[in-house]
Amino acid sequence: MTRHSFTRTSAALLLAFAVFGSACTLGISENEAGAGSTFIGSLELIDPADREPAPDVCGTTTDDEELCLDSLVGTPTLVNFWASWCGPCAREIPELVELDETREDLHIVGVNVQDSIVNARSFERDQGVTYPSWYDEGSTIAGAFGGIAPEALPSTILLDREHRVAIRLFGAVTMADLVPFLDQLASEPA
Repeated sequence: MTRHSFTRTSAALLLAFAVFGSACTLGISENEAGAGSTFIGSLELIDPADREPAPDVCGTTTDDEELCLDSLVGTPTLVNFWASWCGPCAREIPELVELDETREDLHIVGVNVQDSIVNARSFERDQGVTYPSWYDEGSTIAGAFGGIAPEALPSTILLDREHRVAIRLFGAVTMADLVPFLDQLASEPA
């Protein structure tokens, strides 16, 4: 399997390396790669030929609704792991809400880990969250995605339209970080 993980201090340097220095490319141009990006964290790009299916997860949302990941197949899906006590999570939520409100070619679902339901609901209300989040107090869903630990929050996984894991980002993200990847995933053949 061809997977590349690395840490960066400069968005342009990281994305340029990912595009030009690895066997895994998503077809992002050099100009798109660093435009407005502020991401500092770990990034894993997975070549389409090496992508594995996302876990078949179902669970109860913070709104007490049942949600299964397979009900979102057909468009790329962003899965964001967060907690109410996580400062970087609070900073990235407005960016994810804006994506949810502006991208019809994207599903977003959150995964609230190791939190109380009262704190999770209060956080979502205060942040104006517009997309569903699974309530994952025991980290069952996080474990199904490869063990997203509380110390790795926030974390974001991008799934292609077939719901194969395409990109993993560990750290707070912005729209500028995500849009080039989302555009590429949306343009991949179905």
